Amino acid sequence: MIHRKLEIMKKCYKERNAANFDLFFDTFFDRKRLPIIIGTDNGPWFRTMERIRWLILYDWEHWGNLDIDTWNFRVFEAESHDVVRVRGLLDFHEDRVWDIDIIIIFHKYGDEYVCRIMQFKIPRNEIRPVVVLNGNKEEQDKSEHEMIRLTRMNGDVSSDLMREHLARSIRTQLQEDRPYLDNIDVREEMIYLEENGDEFLFALTGFCIHVELRALMPFRMVGIGRGYEIMDAEFSHPFVSSLG
Repeated sequence: MIHRKLEIMKKCYKERNAANFDLFFDTFFDRKRLPIIIGTDNGPWFRTMERIRWLILYDWEHWGNLDIDTWNFRVFEAESHDVVRVRGLLDFHEDRVWDIDIIIIFHKYGDEYVCRIMQFKIPRNEIRPVVVLNGNKEEQDKSEHEMIRLTRMNGDVSSDLMREHLARSIRTQLQEDRPYLDNIDVREEMIYLEENGDEFLFALTGFCIHVELRALMPFRMVGIGRGYEIMDAEFSHPFVSSLG
């Protein structure tokens, strides 16, 4: 099933034809429960049909050729969720070729196998990340506005013990796993959370300071957990490039 879905994604991103949008959307998503799609850059999350359509069609029009390795994917399986990681190659035919990771969190319930979160990620060295917001006020303002938007979108969900525990766990985990990061800012109201029985999925945007560079940087995490514990998660810095 996963390979079939990825083959359709590959077809749509190769053909880059707007007429394929419905095929792509209905292969992965449920129109009654709109997903979250998180782009590679420092911009907004896409959570409405209008915005999701804009993002996908924009990528098909402006990106280079994206070749997805549909057989070489990894799956972390839990009872109610699967986390799928697949890699692709983005070729702009202008002496620029980028690796790209796609992280897809599926909810499975009976015959239902629906993507709830899809994140596009440009992998790179975490110690020397591309993103340095302090040197670019425009990018810093963009990130701050994004944080405000996300807070408003999640504002109808009050803080609870689950979010409090998750925020604390993520701060602790990042401090232990990434000692080159400091002042890790994870706010409860910035966590998007879906609970399905004993399991949950989440997505968040936070900020941190790079110890060596003394630079303010955003970061993102998406993942799944059970009870109060994270089972599998993906960490990334949003991609910012001066290339057109």
